[in-house]
Amino acid sequence: MAARPEPAAGARLGAAGPPPFALPLALFALSGAGALAVEATWLRWLRELFGATAPAASATLVAFFLGQALGAAAAARFAARARRPLAAYGVLELAAAAWALAVPWLLAAGEGALRSGYDDLRNAPGALAALRLAVALAATLPSSVAFGATLPTLAAAALATPAALASRGAALYGANLLGAALGTAAGAFWLPERYGVAGGYAVGVGALALAGALALTLGLGRSAPSAAGPGAPVAPSPVGPRERRTAPRAGDARLLALAAFSGFGTFAAEVLFVQALGLVLDQSVYAFGSVLSVVLGALALAALAAALASRLGVAPAHLLAAAGVLAAFGLASFPARFLAATDGLAFLAPGRPWPGYLLAALAITAATAGPAVLAAGLVLPATMAAAGRQAGPAAAATRLGRLAVANTAGSLAGALAAPWALLPALGLWPAFAALAAGYAALGLAAPGAGRRARGAAALALAAGAGVVFLLGSPLALPALRLEPGDRLVSAEPSAAGLVAVVERGGDLLVQIDNHYTLGGTAERVHEERQGHLPLLLHPSPRRVAWIGGATGISAGATLAHGVERLALVELVPGVARAARRHFGASNRGVYEDPRTEVVLDDGRNFLRSTAARFDVVVADLFVPWQAGAASLWTREHFAAVRARLTPGGLFCQWLPLYQLGAPEFETILAGFLDAFPRAALFRGDFYGRFPIAALVGFEDAAPNAELVSEAARRLAAAGERDRWVTHPLGPFALYVGPLGPLAPSLAAVPRHTDGRPRLEFDVARRRADGALAREPFTGVRFAAFARGVAQALGADDPLFGPLGDARRRAVAGGHALQTADALHAADRGAESGEALAAAAALLPPGLLAAAPEDPTAVTIWPATAAPGR
Repeated sequence: MAARPEPAAGARLGAAGPPPFALPLALFALSGAGALAVEATWLRWLRELFGATAPAASATLVAFFLGQALGAAAAARFAARARRPLAAYGVLELAAAAWALAVPWLLAAGEGALRSGYDDLRNAPGALAALRLAVALAATLPSSVAFGATLPTLAAAALATPAALASRGAALYGANLLGAALGTAAGAFWLPERYGVAGGYAVGVGALALAGALALTLGLGRSAPSAAGPGAPVAPSPVGPRERRTAPRAGDARLLALAAFSGFGTFAAEVLFVQALGLVLDQSVYAFGSVLSVVLGALALAALAAALASRLGVAPAHLLAAAGVLAAFGLASFPARFLAATDGLAFLAPGRPWPGYLLAALAITAATAGPAVLAAGLVLPATMAAAGRQAGPAAAATRLGRLAVANTAGSLAGALAAPWALLPALGLWPAFAALAAGYAALGLAAPGAGRRARGAAALALAAGAGVVFLLGSPLALPALRLEPGDRLVSAEPSAAGLVAVVERGGDLLVQIDNHYTLGGTAERVHEERQGHLPLLLHPSPRRVAWIGGATGISAGATLAHGVERLALVELVPGVARAARRHFGASNRGVYEDPRTEVVLDDGRNFLRSTAARFDVVVADLFVPWQAGAASLWTREHFAAVRARLTPGGLFCQWLPLYQLGAPEFETILAGFLDAFPRAALFRGDFYGRFPIAALVGFEDAAPNAELVSEAARRLAAAGERDRWVTHPLGPFALYVGPLGPLAPSLAAVPRHTDGRPRLEFDVARRRADGALAREPFTGVRFAAFARGVAQALGADDPLFGPLGDARRRAVAGGHALQTADALHAADRGAESGEALAAAAALLPPGLLAAAPEDPTAVTIWPATAAPGR
């Protein structure tokens, strides 16, 4: 009988060969999607730890990238030795998923520990930031280390020789980025809204676990892809004599520097692109998600294109030179192309059927930023290809791991340098020029490129420079859009956005990111009323917290009430500096007043962390669709505010009704009443078209009506001139009614919570498709709602006690006056006149019939004379 052939050692153990390359590609794409969904949720949670500030975002990046660099460094040393690298990769993914499950509990524990020392450390922001970073690292570092180790480990399973880095290595990297782009899109556009924050996080963790389980199951029976057998040295890829002279040795510092530069350039560019697109987009979660999705998608396409170029025989040096030239041109020409594509930084207006606005944002991003990102994205894959051509025994996984460490370190440096060095020192458009210069240097000095290639690069750069200056030099383009007649007083580029002070018609206003006006001197009386009204509703306001300082005009009004301490919380340091320098005469010097403590922090974070208690907390108007702003309207935030009130304290939340619809208002109101069952609704004015309103929640009983009228008299004696807060009946003309009786009808309204941030998505989407503009909670809609609230008023008000006939008439007169303006805005002239006549009959002459016009309260005066005038 013929002897049977002896099976190979691997076959005896049941081991198969390396997996088909499609398997690692699919696994790494799934991993990328899961990792970005997980990291997007970490960003949300870390925002609660750090606050929604630019330093918070930077600290979060440090936590992510440090772990990934450590993981890549470890994998560079050990991945090539793994006998079952696919199984080892599966273990890493499972470890990342397992630790990710513990992250929310670890962050909550760390945040709780920090609260005890928050007030002592608030004036030492560096120490506080360091402690917060320590908490973030302790919670997320293990998972981040595992994420960083996955690429080299999977490379050990998928790449037989270093030469495969050129095509298969780049393809692996591209597949991971493509998955990351999809994960970013899911996290921004779908998962948190559909499943809640915890549900979306579970989907991301599940994707990681699935990738790990599949890799572990399939990898246990597969050996490393080495045709020479375990432990055999990898033969160097064949190179020609000329290439051998110019190709760097294994571990050459030039390749590591290229990998680091690639990370620096792509992440710095991403930060700059986000800043630029913020000038024309609405800064909602959808806008930011579209920018990040396009950037990651473009990087993925670049990696896949580099893999194809390698298969077609394009030399890495030539690809590097071309990438440098194209990226330099794309970055240098971006400012001019961006201004042209946006009609000179015009705001991308809403009103497109959903998802029309999202598609338009994606299109602008892809058309303007896409070319530069595609070109810059070629640098790392080309560097991988150059590393694959090195002579020496280092395995593909080792080489790729070293490059990953350098690239991650460069990414961290770029993510920090762009907002904290390039933007403040140069400004936005010159920062693009500086980054372009770095890529131009790469095009001229690409390692391994010969004279001919460098000469071609020089000619291309010269031609590109001519085109850039014809389009518009990035050193001379306007930083923001000014309306005819406007004068730019100051502009400060920063990590938090472009803060500008503009003179318009003799008045000053402050705006951020080109379009968002945060207030100005033209609205001084109107804005001061926002400060006066809530303090009239407390019998003895001594300690006040104001959330959202902006120009300081509204907060400055509180100083007229004899307060002893004012905590003025402003998120953007540049806004506080602009208010201090340019608005002191209008804000009563509130930023310099010795009673004021200026807190440069996120308002939500401040109120959750401080141990201080306040008689009155006032939250200014916020733009509801801006990413992060809606977190100031969650049920948990309202509860945290109540916990910071002294006995008898109150919380006033101002709302821009013209930026909300009825569903959004009901959602906010339902959560507010959960925290403050004793609550009232006040008007800030009597406008029909652009009204604001205040939800006022009382920690305990509200003061009786006579105390409110007496506070108004004291304000008049102090020299204030706004009759709606100085006349004894003025505050009651602004009073709509008690909100408690509405609670049963709001029981089924979905709540906006930290776990289900409904408003964050609903408002952004409804604004984008024009629903908020078509059906705002203003005019006759709000007037009808106010009439229903006022029906709870009887002889005794549930909140303020006996009102008396004069105050009840003032309440009814205020409603009639706002109804008149609402009908006037709806072109219902006859009905508007009747309502105005009713208001004149109900309100005392000092408020309406015998009073001068008041454009800060109502717009109907110029069109219709009040009876008795």
